[in-house]
Amino acid sequence: MAAKLYTRLTRNATQLGSYSSLWRGPDHLMIVRSTGYHESYARLQFTDVKAFFLTDSPRRMWWGYVWGIVAGWAGFVLILALVNRERPIGSVFFFAIGALGFVWNYLLGPGCRAYVLTGVQTAEMPALVRLRKARRVIAQLEPIIHAAQQDFVVASPPPAPSPPIAAPTEATLLSKIESRPGSTEAPSG
Repeated sequence: MAAKLYTRLTRNATQLGSYSSLWRGPDHLMIVRSTGYHESYARLQFTDVKAFFLTDSPRRMWWGYVWGIVAGWAGFVLILALVNRERPIGSVFFFAIGALGFVWNYLLGPGCRAYVLTGVQTAEMPALVRLRKARRVIAQLEPIIHAAQQDFVVASPPPAPSPPIAAPTEATLLSKIESRPGSTEAPSG
């Protein structure tokens, strides 16, 4: 039996006409995008990863509009059917689907776009579309990336030598005191 090389980090996230997923290999991260006819792969070595960053996206709002419109329209038809003393079987079904979709979208949390920064590129991780899931996946990846990069020690430059600081002389102290506004006294000394 062959050894398992990849671990799935996310389920397929769908976009318009395609879907994507994120996989963890032994020493790299694999971003898979597919349209059903064509697949593309982006392989990012753990040693090359500099940072992850997340930005807001309006995904939650737009899906909220879609499910709200479905539930609102079905609710309107439901009320009309009840007023006309008809059986509102179809409108009850669509109202339930719309309401459940609206609540489910809200419970999934805010939308986001996730990016990984390497030394030569900034790659989008399209499988991470919700903030909670993105944070969970990044938290799984951080220790693995730190372990892969622990052998890389970046030597810091030696500290620049600072010029010697001369002790103030009595003449400089006297000139500072005399130059202050409102000082008429001579220093005692």
